[in-house]
Amino acid sequence: MEFKNIVNDWQKQYPILSPYTPSTLYAKADIILIGLRLDKVMSDTYRLILEILPLWVQEKRKISIPAFFVELFDKDGRQFFIKYQLHKYLFKAAAECANQQFGLILRESIRVNDIFRLIDSFSSTLRPKHNPIDWHRLFELKLALAFYSGEANLIDTVKAEIEKETKYWNEKEFNHLFMKSIKEWKSDLYQKMGNRETFMKQVQLNLDNKKISKLKQIHIL
Repeated sequence: MEFKNIVNDWQKQYPILSPYTPSTLYAKADIILIGLRLDKVMSDTYRLILEILPLWVQEKRKISIPAFFVELFDKDGRQFFIKYQLHKYLFKAAAECANQQFGLILRESIRVNDIFRLIDSFSSTLRPKHNPIDWHRLFELKLALAFYSGEANLIDTVKAEIEKETKYWNEKEFNHLFMKSIKEWKSDLYQKMGNRETFMKQVQLNLDNKKISKLKQIHIL
């Protein structure tokens, strides 16, 4: 089966998503792009990945770097690899797993709490447990969503999570990875999420991008 036909099947399964690249289907959801990547594992095999991309970043190339991603697992909790030639036989089972795992996220109206639950479920499986490489994007996404929601309690909750987690990080290793101290990273993050007008202006600039503007619109509640 041709790869483009496989992508078409997934778009029919989730009509709120639009083609973005030959292997991705996204929707614009206020401050993020959210959707599916059909990741080619081998020349004849793919896996399905849910991705969330940030629209508040200034450098356009960074939009394509997921703030969060998680792959589809089968009903037994194993990686769901699908050979092209078996796609039509496995699609029903894959779609059922996708609806179970991603159904609350791939819809016209998404609750912030449902995104947080998915992130928290994913982060609980991270190994090693306190690796800033994994956490720094997750925290930026959670804080951006909380900031966009305008709920002061939610913002405070995310900041408390950040303060708690960063106590486990090694300062020297962090500085080597990110070329700044943990304190500087937190300060930069809080400042970035501190001015709503500047934040939303950057989001709108990215939404106005010709390629992004063509995507279907969904909303975060």
